[in-house]
Amino acid sequence: MNSTNRILNRVFVFLVGILVLIGGATLVLVALVPLVRDSWTNATRVGIDKANRWLQATPLPESLVPVNGSWLWLIVLAAGALLIAVLVTFSLRQGHGHTGRLVTLNGRTSSGAVAIESKVAEHAIQDALTNRPELVASHVSTYRVKNQSALKIAITCRRGVSPREASRIVDEVLFSFDNLLGLQLPALVQISGGFRARTTKAARLR
Repeated sequence: MNSTNRILNRVFVFLVGILVLIGGATLVLVALVPLVRDSWTNATRVGIDKANRWLQATPLPESLVPVNGSWLWLIVLAAGALLIAVLVTFSLRQGHGHTGRLVTLNGRTSSGAVAIESKVAEHAIQDALTNRPELVASHVSTYRVKNQSALKIAITCRRGVSPREASRIVDEVLFSFDNLLGLQLPALVQISGGFRARTTKAARLR
């Protein structure tokens, strides 16, 4: 639950992985196979010669730029800057989506607009789940999804507690909070177990 496009994220990771794999395999072949190494050397020499001819054939106009060189370097620099900007933007978007505002009630109260912070829901729901002996741990967070706040409730079940029972517990808590708030908030419930659930003993109830 964040603002990053999952398909775009996976395609980007896949393409980077393919490029790294191809590059690594090429380096291994060049280092171990003499025939490939000779072909690589010849291809590199031809490529360098061709690049030099292109650079010599595309000089910068002396009347416009008081430096020597090829205008192809300007294209390379612009492409590199664009790539860096795209990668920085992509990296900054990773993991975003958290919001501190749960909901704003406009015109629903006589006093005007009322803003409810996310911490209100997170603390109230987590406190209610903490008191349940069926659960080992819980964590509540708020995300902004398609211009709407949504809750994510991650719980760790104690050993022997079924996912259905754990889901019912969370539904009861969410239903009570929705009634208190007067709204129905979308929520994602993540149920897990694991080592902590197997090794933590249940509290004795009197």
